[in-house]
Amino acid sequence: MVVLITGSSGFVGEVLLKKLKEQSFDTFGIDIKKGEFTDLIQDISKPFEIKEKVNVIIHLAAKLEHERCSKEEYFASNVVGTKNLLNIAKQNNAYFIYISTTAVYGSPDSQITEKTQTAPNGDYAFTKLKGEEICQEYQKDGLDISIIRSGIILGEKRLGIYNFIFENLYNNSIIPILGNGKNKISFVNVNDIVEFLIHLVKNKKSGLIVNFGGLIPGNLNEIIQDLKDYTNSNAKLIHLPVQLIVFLKLLAKLKLIPVTPWHLSIMCKDNYYDNKVLLSTGYSYKYEPIDALKAMADYYKAHH
Repeated sequence: MVVLITGSSGFVGEVLLKKLKEQSFDTFGIDIKKGEFTDLIQDISKPFEIKEKVNVIIHLAAKLEHERCSKEEYFASNVVGTKNLLNIAKQNNAYFIYISTTAVYGSPDSQITEKTQTAPNGDYAFTKLKGEEICQEYQKDGLDISIIRSGIILGEKRLGIYNFIFENLYNNSIIPILGNGKNKISFVNVNDIVEFLIHLVKNKKSGLIVNFGGLIPGNLNEIIQDLKDYTNSNAKLIHLPVQLIVFLKLLAKLKLIPVTPWHLSIMCKDNYYDNKVLLSTGYSYKYEPIDALKAMADYYKAHH
């Protein structure tokens, strides 16, 4: 069995490919940049072909929320790129696993289920939902497809907007939180989503749409306190009034603060998911998000 992975040089892609190879799967990695497990450097928004036969395609590659791309860049990668990969899946009659995002829901009240109304907020979420719709069109033509709506994925090497938190933790500075910090937020440990994807490769679940939101490590205040204890930090947590969100979203749009408007919209409220559909696949969460956050803290310290 040959498993093709897009985004093979990315954070999740490298962890996934390493585990697939450890389990003796034949793999083929595609990315726009070089990487340890990348076999083909390719811009997926341009038409291309794969000469060898593939049995499964895991489509991780995307322009992400925190990259703050233009509308055109998001569309090229997340919509056109997805269609190009679906054409390759169709040519090979390959099982197609599309990694979408829980951002397609916007910021609804929790607990969120697969039946929660989609309401994408921003070009990233909109184009990922459009990718889902294209997947469903190909599914009607007989292609086996699973759609995974992933929450925020954490783990070593993925710092992103969390750079700011770790910097302030180690500098014993101020960590601002929007709201009272009593809201519960779930996160995905990278090892969990990787093992779930391998579970799907081994136990094909055609027609699946599932939220993969991860476990709740506590409320926001508790998470920051855990990280303060772990890093022996004297950083001070301050709570900003929720009424500032309109002003902060303006700063975010101007790229003057290290978060996006969507991040702000979920930062100050409960954000977690019902797991009934996930459990029906035979998989349950195994890894704690706080362990991923601690690994990120260690990685930050080692590289700064």
